[in-house]
Amino acid sequence: MDNDGRSVNQSRSAALLALLALPALPPSASPQEVTVLTEDLCTSCSIEITPDVLLGADGESVIGSAWDIQRLSDGRFTMAFQNISAWAEFTVFSADGSDFRRVGREGEGPGEYAHVTWVREHGEELHVFDNQRRRMTVLNPDFEVVRTVPVPCLVCNGFDMAMLPGGAVVLNYFMPRGSREEAFSAEAGFALHILAPDGEPLHFLDEIPTKSPLTPTGNPHRFLDVAADGSLLSLHLTSYRIDRWDPATGELLQTFERAADWFPDGQSPSHFAAPGRPPATGTRAMHLDQSGRLWVYISRPAPDWEDRLERTPPDAHPEWGPWKYGPGSSEAVIEVLDLESGRVLVSQVVDLEGDWGQFFAPGWLAVYDEEVIPQYRMWQISLEGMN
Repeated sequence: MDNDGRSVNQSRSAALLALLALPALPPSASPQEVTVLTEDLCTSCSIEITPDVLLGADGESVIGSAWDIQRLSDGRFTMAFQNISAWAEFTVFSADGSDFRRVGREGEGPGEYAHVTWVREHGEELHVFDNQRRRMTVLNPDFEVVRTVPVPCLVCNGFDMAMLPGGAVVLNYFMPRGSREEAFSAEAGFALHILAPDGEPLHFLDEIPTKSPLTPTGNPHRFLDVAADGSLLSLHLTSYRIDRWDPATGELLQTFERAADWFPDGQSPSHFAAPGRPPATGTRAMHLDQSGRLWVYISRPAPDWEDRLERTPPDAHPEWGPWKYGPGSSEAVIEVLDLESGRVLVSQVVDLEGDWGQFFAPGWLAVYDEEVIPQYRMWQISLEGMN
């Protein structure tokens, strides 16, 4: 075996050892245990939202709405944008919003990107996922390239990415196991993939049957976070379901389900507006706080959503249909869960400036406003009244 082969095996072995070294999971999490979350609300609790730093007041640093926002350990913020002109880079903002730096450029070489999708911090490194180049670029604190890692996906579209303590990465995209040829004939694929630091697959999680090549029968999009005990949590986009996985073995340990009549299971996350057809309900993010409580961010129809329907302009694209959901058609709900006891502690509609917010880190919301210039107001979120 050559040196490259030895380094790949060493890297993969190190990642496996790191996964196996994660803290032992509690004995209560028996395999595939299902817990129905009960609405046992804390009557003295409330969610408080406080305005904080404004990003983009310079008129240059925010390039339209963001696909991915992260808050780094030193207080800085990163953004990867939906605007196609900014796909080949991401922006790093100072903690007070007074300074920014763009990182990356269009190309195929080291430090060059086609579409930056996610940026995640691990130790002193930043892991940058480019879903069009199908690779991960690892940067040092000076944004210099440390290494570039290929990612074995065919269609790399997903909703989230998480770093495990040992340096392995969890990616959300739908992909069957095996070669490219095998993938197109596979009868099932996986929504979650644990990859070693060198990109080698370690585990395939969350299997979904296919109805045609590379097309799952259910929605494969998940939001991710890693608990203090090392377990991996994944939240479904179109149903209020949270799965807890053992990343060392790929075993499904526990499922949490929330019975809510305002959350139709399996509904499409988007559809055309029409009278009698309310905006889709769906989860939008989840994060664990320092106390181990899980915060879930949800979009659902506002009570007066039908009064907010608007006719599309005559010059709009025909595929848009005759109606659109106007501002305020949907409302944002934040729920705080205690998974250990299976309780929903808080369920609160939050009133945000602007039409919609992005829950991007424990204790942080970002609200986009482009009325004058593109900018983001960052809001701090706290749970008050908890004993």
